[in-house]
Amino acid sequence: MAAIYKRKDKEGKVVGWRAVVRIKGYPTICKQCDRKQEAIDWSTEVEREIKQGRFNVNLYKAQHTFTELLDRYRNDGALEHIRSVEDVIRHLDYWKSRLGDFALVHLTTELIGKERRVLVDTPTSKGEKRNPATVNRYVSSLSALLSHAVRLRWISENPCFNLNKLKESSGRDRVMTEDEIGRLLVSCKESKSLYLYCIILLSLTTGARQGEILNLEWRHVDFENKLAHIKETKNGRPRSIPLSEPVLIELNKLYEVRNPDKPLVFASKVAFGRVEVKKAWKEALKRAGIKDCRAHDMRHTFCTLAARQGASNLELATAMGHRTLSMLDRYTHLEGQSIKKYSDRIGEHIVQGVSI
Repeated sequence: MAAIYKRKDKEGKVVGWRAVVRIKGYPTICKQCDRKQEAIDWSTEVEREIKQGRFNVNLYKAQHTFTELLDRYRNDGALEHIRSVEDVIRHLDYWKSRLGDFALVHLTTELIGKERRVLVDTPTSKGEKRNPATVNRYVSSLSALLSHAVRLRWISENPCFNLNKLKESSGRDRVMTEDEIGRLLVSCKESKSLYLYCIILLSLTTGARQGEILNLEWRHVDFENKLAHIKETKNGRPRSIPLSEPVLIELNKLYEVRNPDKPLVFASKVAFGRVEVKKAWKEALKRAGIKDCRAHDMRHTFCTLAARQGASNLELATAMGHRTLSMLDRYTHLEGQSIKKYSDRIGEHIVQGVSI
């Protein structure tokens, strides 16, 4: 027969209920609930499943905690195959702070839903509210972890599977005007940063992501064929991007003053990692009088300019590194050279009036 107990805090206030199921020949099974009726319903169902031989006693006997699972997840090398591993680690560290002491069998869809609400309502360290897309990424990282628990047979099912995703916005689509592009390039040339002008020019003429540009190595720059080979991309598929004449001029300048011991094109002067241009970027925007502009907007701008020049969807998908078209894999030969004409035209157009 199940027993239902009140859970009280130090001041004697009831904060929840504890259901305890004791049946001769079986281990004692407990669960903490927010409401008394929830505790009664759970214990009644557990008793029925035990008597019918359908209750998985081993799951409750093990009582693996969230922290144990997270340690096992890391030790099993699961994180090594994730590209955005830093983001995932940040997500999981957050969930550990919230769920670390919980036994896995107590992680229900309802509980995770409540914790998601807390995540939505709690501002970041910068005082900003997380948008639905960010919250969905947090839950996705948690779901991957709990799927690992299912594979280990520590739980029978992933409670995140029954949790609907939050509705995300249509996304940002900021495209710079030609006047803004001109002012920005002039401002970048005035920057103290040795790299900023070349980075922005490369982004505007190829649509490459900032991370792809900053991770570019000299050995992947083909001056003869006027291409740069990006080995690590967001979707895991390497691609080539064309280098317009204005970009080649800037790259040649950097090549002449490079440090042979540093493989990165845009290498930090004080370390062997990539350069940090966030401060220089903000200062350039301020000098140019440009507001509401992010580095990723260069990518949208390139796509828009190329489309105006007549680029097809297939060519744009190739240039941007997207795999949204089902036929894209059939055109594996459609690499950087096929979209070079657009990069050249854009490069020639946007640097008019800007002294090289």
